[in-house]
Amino acid sequence: MQQWQRQKKASPKSQLKVTFLGEAGVDTGALRKEFLTEMLSEIERKLFVCNGDGKGKNPVYCLNSLDQKYFRIAGEIMSVSLAHGGPPPSFLREWCFQYLCSGDADHLQVCTSDVLDMEMSLLIAKVNDATEDSITDLTDEIINCGYTGVVSLEKKDRIVRAIVLHYTMRVLPMLDQLRKGLQLYDLLVLMEKYPDICLPLFVPVHSDDRVNSTFIMENCKTLFSEKGSVRRRQECG
Repeated sequence: MQQWQRQKKASPKSQLKVTFLGEAGVDTGALRKEFLTEMLSEIERKLFVCNGDGKGKNPVYCLNSLDQKYFRIAGEIMSVSLAHGGPPPSFLREWCFQYLCSGDADHLQVCTSDVLDMEMSLLIAKVNDATEDSITDLTDEIINCGYTGVVSLEKKDRIVRAIVLHYTMRVLPMLDQLRKGLQLYDLLVLMEKYPDICLPLFVPVHSDDRVNSTFIMENCKTLFSEKGSVRRRQECG
């Protein structure tokens, strides 16, 4: 990630050429794919977290990574990998992909299984298992999640929902920064316009039919300006 930052004098849109230190050879594509594969693997390992259910990962809540703009770099690397024939970053949870496409938090569909923070998952379990007497013992933890209503068994569903939203809202800045990186090559525009086609590139799918960049380009219809216009000549030039 730091090496990528140091190379910012060259545009990320330039042709990616890779040379491994101590290894001879000209990059004809294989080294580039190897590099991008390793980079995405490290991004997945260090910046995202899962619970082992195979349904994808959420961003790690890490303000240091946010401050260092690592999530923006991650988005740029994802864009470069897709544009240069590397592997897709197909390790995100579906709600994360939905947010990346829209940038709209109002219509996110997030449930308790999407909460991958150990502490908050444990709090949800405690609330669900609580009795009328024991739920009051969780008051401080519940209030710290932004819930301001009455703490009682009758409000259990609202309490759990508040915990889920608290977890979701605090990782949105990481996804916002990731969106900025995905603007490279106008990838974000394609995601917003063709979410169903792009989804398998970012979310784990249990199928042999993997979507790649070639499939996307073949299924994206280009809308040109009127024939004979100056704008049409510019678009085709």
